[in-house]
Amino acid sequence: MTQRITNLTKTHQWIEKRLDPTKSVVIDMTCGNGHDTLFLAQHCYHVYAIDIQAQAIENTKKRTRDFKNITTILKDHSTLDFHEFGPIDGAIYNLGYLPGGDKSIITTKETTLQSLHALVSVVTSFLVITCYPRHDGGSEETHAVQNFIHSLNKPITQFTYDKPLSPITYCIDLRNT
Repeated sequence: MTQRITNLTKTHQWIEKRLDPTKSVVIDMTCGNGHDTLFLAQHCYHVYAIDIQAQAIENTKKRTRDFKNITTILKDHSTLDFHEFGPIDGAIYNLGYLPGGDKSIITTKETTLQSLHALVSVVTSFLVITCYPRHDGGSEETHAVQNFIHSLNKPITQFTYDKPLSPITYCIDLRNT
């Protein structure tokens, strides 16, 4: 049986090439249900898992209970001082809302951009941002993220689907190229 290669698989492969399990420190900026945090914990030295919702933090803790290399933080990602985390190799954002949670609590272009501007100066290797243009406010947030990404003038790998308004994943290589 052949394993189907999804955009998530491609994204994880892209990230994994940039990680060193003995020293990479990565931030999951919107940990949600913990899927990305789990992947990162399996391939990184340390993961900071951040979310604004207590339910997301609890979901992430349950999914990653066997890992000791994760610090969870219940906070709005736009209010963090990223210098407190020490050197950061990469960060991943999965924007929108918590799947299975309260869909009225969403990321916004304002808080996402504030977070990205604060973070980009301290991340040394990569940013991965998945945007969901379909939900309320998602299209505006996607356009704002696209403008931010292009202003970085760094190599971008993009994973999309053929269907309109489907999720878009941007993988930005921040290393000196």
